[in-house]
Amino acid sequence: MNNPALMLHPPLAQANAGWRRYAGIGLAVTLNGVLVWALANGLAIKLTKYVPPVLETRVIDTPQAQPKQVVPPPSPKMEKVLPTEQMPEPVIQIAPDPAAQTIQVPQQQTPPVPPADASASGLTNTHTTPPYPPMARRLGQQGTVVLAITVGADGAVSAAQIARSSGFPELDQAALEWVKAHWRYKPAMQGGVAVPSTTQAAVKFDLRQAH
Repeated sequence: MNNPALMLHPPLAQANAGWRRYAGIGLAVTLNGVLVWALANGLAIKLTKYVPPVLETRVIDTPQAQPKQVVPPPSPKMEKVLPTEQMPEPVIQIAPDPAAQTIQVPQQQTPPVPPADASASGLTNTHTTPPYPPMARRLGQQGTVVLAITVGADGAVSAAQIARSSGFPELDQAALEWVKAHWRYKPAMQGGVAVPSTTQAAVKFDLRQAH
């Protein structure tokens, strides 16, 4: 079916078609002109040859550093030391104070003991033999004990010690305790006065006489 508009206005349709054709041609010409202008103004890639410059080198001789000379230190001078004279030590003397008084303490002298007119003599009735220690008798121990006795002015035994052991400590101790407790003496006399004295006595332990 035919377009009514084209049928009514045929000259107007032909005019529009020609206008479009001319517009396309103008656009193409414009684009070509812009491209030519861009090529003319250097937008295109320009190939240029780069030639590097020639580098010249030159060796410069540097002066070598001279080694430093080490100067040795001067040797020390040895000086002879002369011996010094020894000075005598000062003697300090302290003068005594004349105001000071020397106090002399007299030494106590022990008066000499005059010899006794008569030595102590034992009272026979008191010089009894001590009982035999049971353990020493069972063990068969026997012997003689010598005692050093101090007799007081009253005739009693004030001190006693073992001068020679019997060889058995139990016998020695029994004799020592018995003599101090039971023995009596007639005291020594000096100028008619009873004085202390010393004497010795022997205590014999004999199993044959044990009781």
